[in-house]
Amino acid sequence: MRKGFQSEIFDSQQVFRKLLDAMARPGQIQTLQTELDCPADIHPASGAILLTLLDGDTLFWSGHENASEESQWLRFHTGVPFTRSRGQALFALVTDCDSFDDPNAFCQGTVEAPYLSATIIVQTLGIDNNGRMKLTGPGVRNGVFLGVKGIKEDVWQNRAIAQQAYPMGVDLIFVHENRFVSLPRTTKLEIF
Repeated sequence: MRKGFQSEIFDSQQVFRKLLDAMARPGQIQTLQTELDCPADIHPASGAILLTLLDGDTLFWSGHENASEESQWLRFHTGVPFTRSRGQALFALVTDCDSFDDPNAFCQGTVEAPYLSATIIVQTLGIDNNGRMKLTGPGVRNGVFLGVKGIKEDVWQNRAIAQQAYPMGVDLIFVHENRFVSLPRTTKLEIF
Protein backbone atom coordinates (compact mmCIF):
# COMPACT_ATOMS: atom_id res chain seq x y z
CA MET A 1 0.00 0.00 0.00
CA ARG A 2 1.27 3.45 -0.89
CA LYS A 3 1.97 5.54 2.18
CA GLY A 4 0.01 8.63 3.14
CA PHE A 5 1.28 11.67 5.04
CA GLN A 6 4.82 11.67 6.43
CA SER A 7 3.42 13.09 9.68
CA GLU A 8 -0.34 12.61 9.87
CA ILE A 9 -0.91 15.32 12.48
CA PHE A 10 1.50 17.98 11.17
CA ASP A 11 0.70 17.45 7.48
CA SER A 12 -3.08 17.38 7.95
CA GLN A 13 -2.92 20.58 10.04
CA GLN A 14 -0.88 22.28 7.33
CA VAL A 15 -3.35 21.22 4.62
CA PHE A 16 -6.35 22.23 6.74
CA ARG A 17 -4.91 25.73 7.26
CA LYS A 18 -4.45 26.08 3.48
CA LEU A 19 -8.02 24.88 2.91
CA LEU A 20 -9.40 27.43 5.36
CA ASP A 21 -7.39 30.16 3.67
CA ALA A 22 -8.62 29.07 0.23
CA MET A 23 -12.26 29.08 1.36
CA ALA A 24 -11.84 32.50 3.00
CA ARG A 25 -10.16 33.91 -0.14
CA PRO A 26 -11.90 32.41 -3.17
CA GLY A 27 -9.83 32.55 -6.33
CA GLN A 28 -6.50 32.69 -4.51
CA ILE A 29 -4.41 29.74 -5.70
CA GLN A 30 -2.82 27.71 -2.92
CA THR A 31 0.24 25.46 -3.25
CA LEU A 32 0.76 22.41 -1.04
CA GLN A 33 4.28 21.28 -0.17
CA THR A 34 3.18 17.94 1.32
CA GLU A 35 4.81 14.93 -0.30
CA LEU A 36 2.45 12.03 -0.92
CA ASP A 37 2.74 8.80 -2.85
CA CYS A 38 -0.74 9.03 -4.37
CA PRO A 39 -2.13 6.49 -6.83
CA ALA A 40 -1.69 7.57 -10.45
CA ASP A 41 -5.19 8.99 -10.90
CA ILE A 42 -5.09 11.27 -7.84
CA HIS A 43 -3.23 14.59 -7.98
CA PRO A 44 -1.05 15.31 -4.92
CA ALA A 45 -3.23 18.23 -3.77
CA SER A 46 -6.38 16.10 -4.12
CA GLY A 47 -4.80 13.31 -2.10
CA ALA A 48 -3.69 15.68 0.65
CA ILE A 49 -7.10 17.36 0.86
CA LEU A 50 -8.91 14.01 0.97
CA LEU A 51 -6.59 12.56 3.63
CA THR A 52 -7.28 15.70 5.69
CA LEU A 53 -11.08 15.83 5.32
CA LEU A 54 -12.28 12.24 5.03
CA ASP A 55 -13.07 10.00 7.98
CA GLY A 56 -15.14 6.96 8.84
CA ASP A 57 -18.37 8.96 9.19
CA THR A 58 -18.26 10.90 5.92
CA LEU A 59 -19.92 9.49 2.80
CA PHE A 60 -17.63 9.85 -0.21
CA TRP A 61 -18.21 9.52 -3.95
CA SER A 62 -15.70 9.02 -6.73
CA GLY A 63 -15.88 7.56 -10.19
CA HIS A 64 -13.36 4.85 -9.29
CA GLU A 65 -14.30 1.22 -8.97
CA ASN A 66 -14.45 -0.16 -5.44
CA ALA A 67 -11.44 -2.42 -6.04
CA SER A 68 -9.30 0.28 -7.71
CA GLU A 69 -5.99 1.29 -6.20
CA GLU A 70 -7.36 4.82 -5.66
CA SER A 71 -10.37 3.59 -3.66
CA GLN A 72 -8.29 1.14 -1.63
CA TRP A 73 -5.70 3.84 -0.83
CA LEU A 74 -8.34 6.29 0.41
CA ARG A 75 -10.16 3.61 2.38
CA PHE A 76 -6.93 2.39 4.01
CA HIS A 77 -5.76 5.86 5.09
CA THR A 78 -9.12 7.39 6.10
CA GLY A 79 -11.65 4.59 6.72
CA VAL A 80 -14.11 6.52 4.54
CA PRO A 81 -17.34 4.80 3.46
CA PHE A 82 -18.05 5.08 -0.27
CA THR A 83 -21.41 5.71 -1.88
CA ARG A 84 -22.45 5.23 -5.51
CA SER A 85 -25.02 8.00 -5.15
CA ARG A 86 -23.73 11.50 -5.87
CA GLY A 87 -26.72 12.95 -4.05
CA GLN A 88 -25.72 11.31 -0.74
CA ALA A 89 -22.01 12.17 -0.73
CA LEU A 90 -20.66 14.93 1.51
CA PHE A 91 -17.32 14.82 -0.32
CA ALA A 92 -16.58 13.86 -3.91
CA LEU A 93 -13.58 13.51 -6.18
CA VAL A 94 -13.87 14.04 -9.93
CA THR A 95 -10.67 12.88 -11.63
CA ASP A 96 -11.96 13.13 -15.20
CA CYS A 97 -12.87 16.79 -15.68
CA ASP A 98 -14.16 16.01 -19.17
CA SER A 99 -16.99 13.93 -17.66
CA PHE A 100 -17.96 16.61 -15.11
CA ASP A 101 -20.83 18.82 -16.22
CA ASP A 102 -23.32 19.29 -13.39
CA PRO A 103 -22.29 20.12 -9.83
CA ASN A 104 -26.01 20.17 -8.99
CA ALA A 105 -26.09 16.37 -9.25
CA PHE A 106 -24.37 16.33 -5.84
CA CYS A 107 -25.94 16.96 -2.43
CA GLN A 108 -27.08 20.60 -2.15
CA GLY A 109 -28.01 20.52 1.54
CA THR A 110 -31.35 21.88 2.73
CA VAL A 111 -32.59 25.28 3.80
CA GLU A 112 -32.56 24.06 7.42
CA ALA A 113 -29.15 22.36 7.07
CA PRO A 114 -27.12 23.89 4.20
CA TYR A 115 -23.93 22.56 5.82
CA LEU A 116 -24.97 19.07 4.69
CA SER A 117 -24.05 19.91 1.10
CA ALA A 118 -21.18 18.36 -0.82
CA THR A 119 -17.66 19.61 -1.27
CA ILE A 120 -16.48 18.52 -4.72
CA ILE A 121 -12.81 18.25 -5.58
CA VAL A 122 -12.36 18.49 -9.35
CA GLN A 123 -9.04 17.69 -10.97
CA THR A 124 -8.32 19.99 -13.91
CA LEU A 125 -5.83 20.48 -16.72
CA GLY A 126 -4.58 23.69 -15.11
CA ILE A 127 -5.54 26.68 -12.95
CA ASP A 128 -4.37 30.28 -13.11
CA ASN A 129 -5.50 33.84 -12.40
CA ASN A 130 -5.57 34.87 -16.06
CA GLY A 131 -8.94 33.40 -17.01
CA ARG A 132 -12.16 34.96 -18.18
CA MET A 133 -14.12 34.24 -15.00
CA LYS A 134 -14.42 37.12 -12.57
CA LEU A 135 -15.15 36.14 -8.99
CA THR A 136 -16.88 38.47 -6.53
CA GLY A 137 -18.38 38.06 -3.09
CA PRO A 138 -17.19 37.50 0.47
CA GLY A 139 -13.40 37.27 0.73
CA VAL A 140 -12.80 38.61 -2.79
CA ARG A 141 -11.39 42.12 -3.06
CA ASN A 142 -12.11 44.06 -6.26
CA GLY A 143 -12.86 40.85 -8.13
CA VAL A 144 -10.40 38.10 -8.94
CA PHE A 145 -10.02 36.48 -12.34
CA LEU A 146 -9.74 32.72 -12.55
CA GLY A 147 -8.92 30.30 -15.33
CA VAL A 148 -9.75 26.62 -14.96
CA LYS A 149 -8.62 24.49 -17.88
CA GLY A 150 -10.61 21.44 -18.97
CA ILE A 151 -13.92 22.39 -17.35
CA LYS A 152 -17.00 22.45 -19.59
CA GLU A 153 -19.15 25.58 -19.96
CA ASP A 154 -22.09 23.53 -18.63
CA VAL A 155 -20.46 23.48 -15.19
CA TRP A 156 -20.53 27.29 -14.97
CA GLN A 157 -24.10 27.51 -16.27
CA ASN A 158 -25.33 24.86 -13.83
CA ARG A 159 -23.49 26.53 -10.96
CA ALA A 160 -25.17 29.86 -11.81
CA ILE A 161 -28.55 28.12 -11.59
CA ALA A 162 -27.64 26.60 -8.21
CA GLN A 163 -26.52 30.01 -6.91
CA GLN A 164 -30.18 31.09 -6.94
CA ALA A 165 -30.94 28.51 -4.23
CA TYR A 166 -28.37 29.94 -1.76
CA PRO A 167 -27.69 29.04 1.08
CA MET A 168 -27.95 25.61 -0.50
CA GLY A 169 -25.35 24.60 -3.07
CA VAL A 170 -22.00 22.88 -3.35
CA ASP A 171 -18.49 24.09 -2.62
CA LEU A 172 -15.98 23.42 -5.40
CA ILE A 173 -12.23 22.92 -5.10
CA PHE A 174 -10.33 22.86 -8.39
CA VAL A 175 -6.99 21.05 -8.34
CA HIS A 176 -4.04 20.76 -10.68
CA GLU A 177 -1.06 18.74 -9.45
CA ASN A 178 -0.03 20.32 -6.10
CA ARG A 179 -2.10 23.52 -6.49
CA PHE A 180 -5.75 24.23 -5.73
CA VAL A 181 -8.30 27.01 -5.62
CA SER A 182 -11.74 27.15 -4.02
CA LEU A 183 -15.06 28.37 -5.32
CA PRO A 184 -17.44 28.33 -2.33
CA ARG A 185 -21.18 28.61 -2.88
CA THR A 186 -21.06 32.22 -1.60
CA THR A 187 -18.87 33.31 -4.53
CA LYS A 188 -20.50 34.80 -7.60
CA LEU A 189 -18.90 34.47 -11.01
CA GLU A 190 -19.22 36.28 -14.29
CA ILE A 191 -17.77 34.93 -17.52
CA PHE A 192 -16.22 37.46 -19.92
